[in-house]
Amino acid sequence: MIQLDPVHSFPIEEYLLTRLAFSPDGEEIAVGHKQFRTYSAESGEARAEFGYGGFLAQLRYSPDGRFIAAVNVSDNHPATRGRVEVFDAATGASRWATEAPLPVETCAFRAAGAGPAALFWHDALPVPGAPARAQLAGALVDPHQALATVALPDFQVRGLACSDGGFVCFGREAVGAVQQIEGADLIFRKFRLLGLEPGGKVKTDIDLGIGAGVHALSPDGKLLAVEMVDFKNNERHVSLIDVDTGVEANLLPLEANTLPVLEFGLGSEYLLCMKEDADDSFNRLRIWRTSDLKLMGEAQVDLAFHSLTTCLEHSLVALLGGGKLDIMSLS
Repeated sequence: MIQLDPVHSFPIEEYLLTRLAFSPDGEEIAVGHKQFRTYSAESGEARAEFGYGGFLAQLRYSPDGRFIAAVNVSDNHPATRGRVEVFDAATGASRWATEAPLPVETCAFRAAGAGPAALFWHDALPVPGAPARAQLAGALVDPHQALATVALPDFQVRGLACSDGGFVCFGREAVGAVQQIEGADLIFRKFRLLGLEPGGKVKTDIDLGIGAGVHALSPDGKLLAVEMVDFKNNERHVSLIDVDTGVEANLLPLEANTLPVLEFGLGSEYLLCMKEDADDSFNRLRIWRTSDLKLMGEAQVDLAFHSLTTCLEHSLVALLGGGKLDIMSLS
């Protein structure tokens, strides 16, 4: 078993679109769904407030903890535009913002040690009468300087990581293929996992089929954890996929009407999964060591929790749900 010891618990307004992110040093946590705040991880005291405005798709701290980047998800309005905004983590002041024709959905900072902090994000450009053309946009953070865009194949990015050798993108085809099922023409768009050189040349292209769902891409771009559906056998499971080789390992079966919450820790060394226990009225939190797929342990947590984040460098896990945020020490 793994042990979760309470560090602090405090009430918080939360929605299904509420996003969480620990600072790299584990001293604070950012929480919100439009406007968001940072809080002391130890005391729960509010530190700074950030006025973003759109529905958050992701919150990301820069590797040095100085900045927080926010990108948006669609609000189901046909004219939802995209927005990337970078804030000063200490004060909440906006450093710079960039608009996009479509929701941005995912972003990633370049790894520490790779030069000045740089942020990259998914940027889809509408093409009249055709699927949107996808590209990666980027900018140095301080001082702000736009970087050259990286063209992508016909692709809709759902997850992005900046690796030492370029980029890793998880998503699905923008166009897809037409198949006739019982006399009807249906479009099937496969999910793919792309490894790209810095200039955009495709190094690896892994076909994941049409049954990929909830996912997490490790910050170092080495592993993808994803909900996979086996339509032939009517089964679902959590899979761990090596980005370089495409080797897939099934870690956990998923019962009907349960969705996993997936998160990596210590880069890609550990994978955490929280899901409802089908036989009892609680969630079960599991942690695997990814090098040998060993299950390190599990713990029971409140059924109301629907989101989590971790800073395993400082043995911290945060769980959100039921109108509260619980920060715990993991051992």
